Amino acid sequence: MRATYLLPMRHAHLFILLLAVAACSPPKRAPVVVVAATADTLVVPAVEVTAVASRSDGTWVLLGLLEDQLFLADFAGKSVKPFPGITQTDVPHPVTLIGVGDSIVVGDWGLSRFTEWSPAGQRLAAWPAPDALHRVLPRARDAAGQWYFQSSPDAKADGSGLLDSAAVVRADAQLTHFDTLAKLSPSELVKVAGVNGMHYQRRTMGGDDAWGVRPDGTLWVARVFQNQIEWHHPGARKVERSPRLPDPVLTVSDMDREIYVHRFPEEQRQTARDLPNAPVKPPFEHVFSTPDGRIWLAKSDTALAPVRHFHVVDKTGVLFDVAVPSRGFALSVDDHSILMGEEFPGGIRLLRYPVPAETKGARP
Repeated sequence: MRATYLLPMRHAHLFILLLAVAACSPPKRAPVVVVAATADTLVVPAVEVTAVASRSDGTWVLLGLLEDQLFLADFAGKSVKPFPGITQTDVPHPVTLIGVGDSIVVGDWGLSRFTEWSPAGQRLAAWPAPDALHRVLPRARDAAGQWYFQSSPDAKADGSGLLDSAAVVRADAQLTHFDTLAKLSPSELVKVAGVNGMHYQRRTMGGDDAWGVRPDGTLWVARVFQNQIEWHHPGARKVERSPRLPDPVLTVSDMDREIYVHRFPEEQRQTARDLPNAPVKPPFEHVFSTPDGRIWLAKSDTALAPVRHFHVVDKTGVLFDVAVPSRGFALSVDDHSILMGEEFPGGIRLLRYPVPAETKGARP
């Protein structure tokens, strides 16, 4: 197979950066905060958890995408149950989950609609996915009731549409007016020769820009190739940016590839092995905004690393390096807890850790 590789600047200048680092004095390191081991564990009977919403009573709502199921995890009650009230008729194919206070908004790709549910499982409202955005589902909502979507370009038959940027779009509460707030970086692509000629394909195990919205309508964007945070404040013309953040370069190993492949059913694993991989891991895997306005970046690490790290960031840069004793992946960070997930044959093991007091700032 013949391939032409399209590398972002972070990868194209990898070796130049490594040489430059040797000639520069190291930046001041953020203090490391080590989180103690936890006894708070639960098991979710799911292959993968793709979205999480925390609630004020300490419970968590989790979306099991392949199971078409929403779960309610209760550490105090030591239970994981289906979310009450939501049936397969109401939401046959949930794909997005938004926490709105203690209520949730669930997007269904099959019905092309999103519905709001009370903590007790009563349906409060329903909206059709907007035709103006080609029926994409919202990913965030602010305190004023405005909705936020990620509108992606048409991929086109040869995949060339993927070279264009996706956009973060805001809609009013009535879904009648739409504004583009920010453009996102295109994914890492590779041009490969296929049955119908050359086409563009996304690399596996690469990274994408992450984004979210604070209650006041501030949009934050974590730029994966620049390793930098942006804040788009309502009504402000100037975008606020953090400094470039520390970015240790980690290559994708054979073990990383095998872990990735084994997430697929056995009959699909060879196809997964043949997919083009990113040569370098993204600087972060997941990003969370906490009520104090700080951003938590779940950092990439080596395969099966026994400790995972978060960089706690504000507009000045990295404030803390939080070390969590888990081999898993970050699912959520809220005002009180860090939620990690570890894959095992019985599903996803949830581990809950307290947020260290010293990492908390004053609420805006």
